[in-house]
Amino acid sequence: MRTIPKAGKYEYPFYNLNKVLGKLEKVHGLLREDEIERSIVADTLGMSERGGGFMYLVSSMEKYGLVKIGGGKILITELGKVALYGEEKEKKRAKHNAVLNVNLFKSIYDQYGKEVTAEQIRAFLRQKAYVEVDRVQKMADFINKIYKKVSNHILSAEKPLQPSTSRVDGRGRRENMVPYEPQGLKIQYRNVLIQIPQDDVEAIEFAEKALAFMKKEIQEKTQSKEQTAA
Repeated sequence: MRTIPKAGKYEYPFYNLNKVLGKLEKVHGLLREDEIERSIVADTLGMSERGGGFMYLVSSMEKYGLVKIGGGKILITELGKVALYGEEKEKKRAKHNAVLNVNLFKSIYDQYGKEVTAEQIRAFLRQKAYVEVDRVQKMADFINKIYKKVSNHILSAEKPLQPSTSRVDGRGRRENMVPYEPQGLKIQYRNVLIQIPQDDVEAIEFAEKALAFMKKEIQEKTQSKEQTAA
């Protein structure tokens, strides 16, 4: 059974990211497995498998992209492993991506940024999520509280992490693991390759200026040749 709260058209995690990661770290630290029976996860945490608290916890893990659920098992994703055991910069990037995996949080961030007011949350729920008016106030209070906690993990635009090899616990032993890397923009046409890192506004602006300059030079050369030929 899958339980997850909804705000109009948006689903969202019941628990903040730090709490979810704390529970996941406890389970993985004790069992040293990446794929675990759902019932064993509940027992390890001292929770009832059919209890609402456990269902909300598992659905929160899934919503952040830290685990996949199916067949009565919980599988820790690569994103989840990096958020738990990566290098410090990798952890920050993984947590950033985990928060933005939640469409509600991403949409609020896109519209208002990291700092929001309760009034803005209420307006967003009415105008964007289409929440019924009689449910907005209570729902806005809860979402405002959890968003203030998870938004701390949203990073400003910056250069992406360089590829490296991390040592990550998995299946009872230490394993080499390629760190999770968000995808940027990559365009290739004939012998031209344009590659922009994700969330790097400065890189995008630089590319725009460089392309505009090159285009202007080519146009001027073409115009000069046409005038000479005439």
